[in-house]
Amino acid sequence: MSEVIIVDEMMGSGKSSAAINYINSSSDERFIVITPYLDEVERYIVSCPTKHFKEPLPKTGRKLVDIKDLIRNGNNIVCTHALFQRFDNEIINLCRILDYTMILDEVAEVIQEYEITKDDISILLKDYCDVDENGLMTWRESQQSYCGKFDEVKNLCNLGGLAIVNDVAFIWLFPIEIFKAFKKTYILTYMFNAQLQRYYYDYYKIEYTYQYVAGDSMDTYRFSEEKTSHAKYDYRNLIHIIDNYKLNVIGNIREDLSLSWYQRYKGTAVIKQLQSNLYNFFRNIRNDNSKDNIWTTFKDYKHVLSGKGYTRGFIPLNMRATNVYKDRTSVAYPINRFLRPMIKDFFQDHGVTVDEDGYALSEMLQWIWRSAIRDGKEIWIYIPSSRMRSLLEKWIDEVSI
Repeated sequence: MSEVIIVDEMMGSGKSSAAINYINSSSDERFIVITPYLDEVERYIVSCPTKHFKEPLPKTGRKLVDIKDLIRNGNNIVCTHALFQRFDNEIINLCRILDYTMILDEVAEVIQEYEITKDDISILLKDYCDVDENGLMTWRESQQSYCGKFDEVKNLCNLGGLAIVNDVAFIWLFPIEIFKAFKKTYILTYMFNAQLQRYYYDYYKIEYTYQYVAGDSMDTYRFSEEKTSHAKYDYRNLIHIIDNYKLNVIGNIREDLSLSWYQRYKGTAVIKQLQSNLYNFFRNIRNDNSKDNIWTTFKDYKHVLSGKGYTRGFIPLNMRATNVYKDRTSVAYPINRFLRPMIKDFFQDHGVTVDEDGYALSEMLQWIWRSAIRDGKEIWIYIPSSRMRSLLEKWIDEVSI
């Protein structure tokens, strides 16, 4: 039975350093490290010289082919989340046979809405698929020889990676057998209890335990079963939240600045006002250089909120675990995070408790920590949503020294 360990500590608390020290102190474990970005891939290669980590390369045109060769030969491997999302049955079997330990730096993308028409769903349910007691789609044994337009659906069904919601929509689930293939899995994150991967594990009834980080330097950081660390800084004196009625009135109602709000007001003077507010924050209130700025929004609305002097500071709202922007001191977060209704309904329908405010806070903190705050430097942040602003203020009071 695989063991899942959640290393739940704040960003910048030494989780990756503790993982590196754990790897270097191991005598006979084989490791696959999954990290969000290529610069972190290089960090593990350099920091663990005796483990001879290999990065999958597209020698034959596809990294998936190369990583299979590396696993067959028992190499220690480090790769990105993007490649991890493509793991298949062959990799599952190889990792299980060779007793690999996985270190997952930040949670994986484990659930999405699956694009398919209602007519195709009707055909699948009638001729090819059944639904088990957990809502998972199963491909009928009598149709295993099928080849055609539903090949991807068939493969997902056979991996246990497709579920149905209210008989009218599909949800893609990351194949749970991938996590079961590892002897041990360490997940390095923060606020796991409010994240989608926790809901996903609870849905599949996967047991997990928590560990933390002990130590006070890169050389001494280590995994520990006791929580001994605390916030490094008094964030009340470092995170300056813009308190400006004129700029914040646009987000006074709880649902304001959500994705559905953006969709409702697209092309109207309301969105134009939000763009004006961003410009006012960056160019008048902060009046700094564009290289000091970061901001985000939902991906389809970047172009309508862009403006002179700050456009280049855009980073996607799901950006995690990168230090590229750690010198940025002017921060704008003009969105309001909610779970997708279909995904929320799916988990709740199967008895999984969902903390929507916790989810919103954890996503916002991960994004904010791309800025200078990760190094204990002051930042000024514009959060027009009253809900998101309140969540951040409450968190600051709870964790600050």
